[in-house]
Amino acid sequence: MIAPRIFRADPAPEGLRRSEGRTLPQLLASNAAEFAADPALKFKKAGIWHVRTWTEVLDEVRSVARGFAALGLRRGEVVALISENTPEQFITELAVQSIGAITVCVYPDAPADELLYALDHSGATMALGQDQEQIDKILACLATIDRIRRVVFVEERGLWSYDEPRLVSYKALVEQGQIFESNAWVDARIAEGKASEPAAYCYTSGTTSRPKAAVLSHAFILDNAHRLMGSLNVRPGGNYLSYISPAWAAEQFFGIALPLLAPMIVHFAEKPDMVQSDLREIGPEFLMFTPRQWEMQASGIEARMMAAGRFRQALYAWGLQQGLNRVRGTGRGPWHALLWRIADVLVLKGVRDLLGLTRARAVLSGGAGLSAELFERFRAFGVPLGNLYGSTELGLISTHRPGSRNAHSLGSLMPSDPSIAEPIEAFVDEKGQLRLKVMAFLGYLNDPEATVDLGRVEDGYQTGDAVRIDETGELVFLDRLKDLRNLKGGQSYPPQFIENHLRAASLIRDAIVIGDETRERVVALINVDSEIAGRFAELKGLAYGTFPELSQLAEVRSEVDQAIARVNRLLDPGARIAAFANLPKELDADESELTRSRKLRRAQIHDRYSGIIDALYADHAEIRVEIEVRYQDGNTSKLNAPVAINRIGEPA
Repeated sequence: MIAPRIFRADPAPEGLRRSEGRTLPQLLASNAAEFAADPALKFKKAGIWHVRTWTEVLDEVRSVARGFAALGLRRGEVVALISENTPEQFITELAVQSIGAITVCVYPDAPADELLYALDHSGATMALGQDQEQIDKILACLATIDRIRRVVFVEERGLWSYDEPRLVSYKALVEQGQIFESNAWVDARIAEGKASEPAAYCYTSGTTSRPKAAVLSHAFILDNAHRLMGSLNVRPGGNYLSYISPAWAAEQFFGIALPLLAPMIVHFAEKPDMVQSDLREIGPEFLMFTPRQWEMQASGIEARMMAAGRFRQALYAWGLQQGLNRVRGTGRGPWHALLWRIADVLVLKGVRDLLGLTRARAVLSGGAGLSAELFERFRAFGVPLGNLYGSTELGLISTHRPGSRNAHSLGSLMPSDPSIAEPIEAFVDEKGQLRLKVMAFLGYLNDPEATVDLGRVEDGYQTGDAVRIDETGELVFLDRLKDLRNLKGGQSYPPQFIENHLRAASLIRDAIVIGDETRERVVALINVDSEIAGRFAELKGLAYGTFPELSQLAEVRSEVDQAIARVNRLLDPGARIAAFANLPKELDADESELTRSRKLRRAQIHDRYSGIIDALYADHAEIRVEIEVRYQDGNTSKLNAPVAINRIGEPA
């Protein structure tokens, strides 16, 4: 048997800062001493940008830490944070960790049952909620969990009449902290911290079962921050927009630890729905979105061009093609260089400005696969988009370095912090599975069996991912080993590969590919993008009243058919999609169809839409379905709608 080739991460560029055994709060204290008057946080309130220096951030962290201590928070206890990305959330996380306690962040749009699970499972003794909506959900959990002693709220609006004795405002918390103990007391607690201790619990996506709480140490979080620094060559003073929820481990690395380690300036948008406009004002150098958010950005550009005149559409198409020629290396020489410069001035620079990415040095897509088509499109715009590959348990593993043009890869292995860990090593085993030697998390909270089942073996970790490593050392992701599918006749096909390419079509928001050993062909459920499909219907003069009607328009189905046909050409004949149906409602995390990071919950989707799936394998032309719809307030109703069954290549 031939021994596999082992790939080892290159060292980070010289001169990058290292953690040197420090914790997150200890780095904050170092920054306040070394970069005292430099900006650390920038946030927008009532349309005005505010700045906090490193000294000011440390002072507020001390006050909040003293406030929590005054409320009785003790070392080793857990505080849950349910908030959008705000400076208060950032400061509270560091304050809690300063006195040796642990944080667990929960997605702000999580319904009450998910919040209840996280509060109960994590053993939280205190919680912070951003506003009335979050506080109401937390208070609803208190009837079940009597362990939570205090609940802090940031925004007072709507809470004046609440008489729950455990409630305390963030403002009162700070004021109480300023008279309890002293800053020297907090500094002593910070100094006692050890990098090997738990800093945060991060819940996994839970695509197949209840989410598990991964225990992340200070050292693990900071090593991942250094992996980003070394790969992207992040230097002090860079701008970062914090938008991804810190409930996701990647934002702990990128939005909490990296700004402390680099150090870097963290920006917070005024509201989630104002991110795009604030993005243009900030002009961040570094940014991370999920693939779905990048797909929505691309769809937004396409929607604008649908409404443009013919000349502007033609100019855009020409400019985009010049960008693609440059990215693919198909247009070389002085003439093509001149064409690209003209296209950049007339088209591409305007697109970057619209996206708010005129100053971007490295922007990343993480959490799931992003299609090569979208990767190339953003690169053609002049946006240095790269893929980011990793997991909550093993951290960040690979990303595109500046200048990488391989749209089909996940980039190369990332350099570790030499003061924390040895360089990452990787190889592909006989199953085609990626194996890694890498510093990992501390384990799953209260679940030693799941920790053992993670895949730790003598020579590293089994990732469960089917990959190949090309001659340059870049990882090419194929699919999860368990998700690779075989049809009844033995034909294999990669569901995620197909779904990623389908989502590159602006009209398709989500795609679920179906087929197993009991089926003879592949079929798909399609969730069309309501905004793009609506704009398309408007331009075509098509009448519709509701999303179910929009999704079943013959012209919309024909566009989806063409998108699927394009992807089918990339596949073996036996692996091609034979039929599809447009879902009559949008997939929703509140109905357990998606995770909070918009990963598909396949089992739930298969079960909920089993009638449509059966119809796709039968000879039906249409099926009427009845689906229970759940609203954010907990109420439900029934959606009764016809769904067309479409055969690829046949008229809609």
